[in-house]
Amino acid sequence: MKDVAAFLGKHNKFAVLTHLNPDGDALGSAYALAQTLNNLGKSAEVILLCEPPAKYRFGRFEHLYRLLTDVSAAAYDAAVAVDCATVKRLSDAQELFRQLPNCNIDHHISNTNYAQVNYVADFPATGEIIWQLGETLGAQADETVRMAVYMAIATDTGNFTYSNTKKTTLELFSRLVAEGLPLSEMAEQIFNRRSLGATKLIARFIDKIRLYENGMLAISIITLNDIEESGADLSDTEILIDYAREIEGVEIAAFIREMSRDTYKISLRANAYADVGELAAQFGGGGHVKAAGCMIKGNIYNVTETLIKAARNYLK
Repeated sequence: MKDVAAFLGKHNKFAVLTHLNPDGDALGSAYALAQTLNNLGKSAEVILLCEPPAKYRFGRFEHLYRLLTDVSAAAYDAAVAVDCATVKRLSDAQELFRQLPNCNIDHHISNTNYAQVNYVADFPATGEIIWQLGETLGAQADETVRMAVYMAIATDTGNFTYSNTKKTTLELFSRLVAEGLPLSEMAEQIFNRRSLGATKLIARFIDKIRLYENGMLAISIITLNDIEESGADLSDTEILIDYAREIEGVEIAAFIREMSRDTYKISLRANAYADVGELAAQFGGGGHVKAAGCMIKGNIYNVTETLIKAARNYLK
């Protein structure tokens, strides 16, 4: 972390980037880092490829981000990527990242250390790393930082119920609440509210779940037509895999989502022993032991059969 602190210390205008289709940890860690740097008297903006999902929109974050189409590299003297395991996951923001002195902060063990300065540590969420970084830098955490860090750690730990939740995470959560975090407001918006379209998409996902390998492998496939016909947004797919993972007897849950013709994003979750990070790596992906993802190309029949065959080796 000393190398990251030194990198941040010698630059003043930061573009903070994260991965395509950002989740709560990606957005939360990016917002927390940007606000921390601003509180230190520097200038930092989060650069997004599109507007964030509705459940992650809070008034305190609105001033922190700009869209990639509205910025140029000339406005910054350094770039920091957070919660992004590979440079390709930055998508259209790769060029901006490469044009500037750059740094990579992440919690994915599959991170490829693609930046000039890298800090990768096995934490439940990148947001927890950003909190520690703020303390290292001597920054004062205000309400915006507290809200952003909560959004990061709560979403990546399944509201503090996943097995990756650590004692330090709960201690940090307790501290955030003690210092005035608007917990009920944030939790209600993030976890308990969704559109009618998102609700219909959940129903469709559940209806399409199929079990394989004596009930130990659950797979559901969602197409672009499913999303459109449900009236949902792409961001509404984020939690779908949990409905497959929670089925009794399932060890590996797989969510196959159509991205474009013959291109599918595979989200993987494990319950007890399977290493889905290793499974995803076979297809050029990665992540964590119990949560990972990859991309597979081909017709949907072949993609499904390929995934079943590969997953079989990780089941007992």
